[in-house]
Amino acid sequence: MKNYSLKWRLVLSITCAFILVWVVAFAWLYLNLEKKMTETLDERLSASAHMVARLLGQIPAEQLARTAKPVVSEINPQNLIACEVIYFSSDVIVNHQVVARTKGAPNGLAERPAGFSTWHQNGVEWRSYVLKKDQLQVVVAEKITLRNSLLSEILKSILYPLVLTLILCIVLILWIVKAEFKPVEMMSKSLNQQRQRPNHELNFLSSLKKQNVPNEIQTFIENIIELVTRLNESLENEKNFSAYAAHELRSPLTAIKTNVQLSKMLAEQQQLSSFVDILADAESSILRYQNLLENLLILSQTEHQHSHQIELVDLKLLLKDVVEQLQDSHQDIHNELAVDWKSLTALQLSYSAMSISLKNIIENAFRHAQSSQKIQIFQKQNCLFIRDFGVGLNQQEVELVTKRFWRKNALQQGYGLGLALSQILLEQQGFLLKFEHSQPHGLTVVIDFNPQTEDVN
Repeated sequence: MKNYSLKWRLVLSITCAFILVWVVAFAWLYLNLEKKMTETLDERLSASAHMVARLLGQIPAEQLARTAKPVVSEINPQNLIACEVIYFSSDVIVNHQVVARTKGAPNGLAERPAGFSTWHQNGVEWRSYVLKKDQLQVVVAEKITLRNSLLSEILKSILYPLVLTLILCIVLILWIVKAEFKPVEMMSKSLNQQRQRPNHELNFLSSLKKQNVPNEIQTFIENIIELVTRLNESLENEKNFSAYAAHELRSPLTAIKTNVQLSKMLAEQQQLSSFVDILADAESSILRYQNLLENLLILSQTEHQHSHQIELVDLKLLLKDVVEQLQDSHQDIHNELAVDWKSLTALQLSYSAMSISLKNIIENAFRHAQSSQKIQIFQKQNCLFIRDFGVGLNQQEVELVTKRFWRKNALQQGYGLGLALSQILLEQQGFLLKFEHSQPHGLTVVIDFNPQTEDVN
């Protein structure tokens, strides 16, 4: 499942939509403005030509032909319009000279066709209008670059407020989305804080009910709260049942064990060897079930216990205590363990919880390793390693090894509770239980004493 932020995805989507609308609007504005400006400036060229023609038309043709001299007007270099006036009689131009011509006007204006036209001269693009009226020909022209400059200035005056408005819209979008998503963020924060305190009860669900949530997710939240509450009640009932059943079975099982031991003593006194063997097997089975009940009680008490007494504990003394406890079931334990006592240090932990965890892990290694090589125990980089060189576990079995009542082989001794109990005890102290493959074969159990924290996204 791919994770993504709904808030930032919404902001990005709205921002992209705004930018797209702005770009389309600006493109439409640009094309429309360019068209309107071209029409307006062409009308100005036409009006200028007609104005010059009307002024010169008031002078009699003979007088204009007799007194006309080529005149060049001084204009500003940034003047937009260049003009040339030609007087002609029949098909012959007077002295083949223009009557008037602005400075900087392009050559060949007399040859331009009537009406509007656009052409290039010396790398400069021009737009001209030619008016022929009676014996006068008036040509007005202007540079296209000047038109483009004017259009650019107009667009800049429009674009700057447009960009500023877009930025303000994006800021408003961020603020509005953040404000609307605040209840969801508060809920996520509450859930993440609960993840860091896994041993606490589900009292935080009541605070979630009081928070303001959008209608679109209110039903989802209510159903999730109901589901979690029901799961928690089911889990508590299961824990209570395990504790109650183990406690209630303890007394009758003890009574049965006492009667079997008494019967065994009587059979031994009467030298009934066949009955002694049968009662010995029965006593062995009773001891197994008694150990199972004790493990269930410890597991139930551990799950209901939210904290442990943490103190500075010397791992050397703790491990020696664990080895002495295991010596009753493993007489040759000192020859089967290879402990690097010098590497063991003192750490802040719960003595009783760590004692139970180490006892279960080491006993599990003895029971399932099935190897003549010694089990290695050493500490390195704030981690404790218990390494055996037995048959080991595959990857699928490693994922199942801490599941309750899971056993690799149903014929093996044990009840599949030891490692599950060890994992719970270690996690309650903030430690991590890991499993690695030994080389060339076997299994390494690693207790990571570095404080473990939940990743908050």
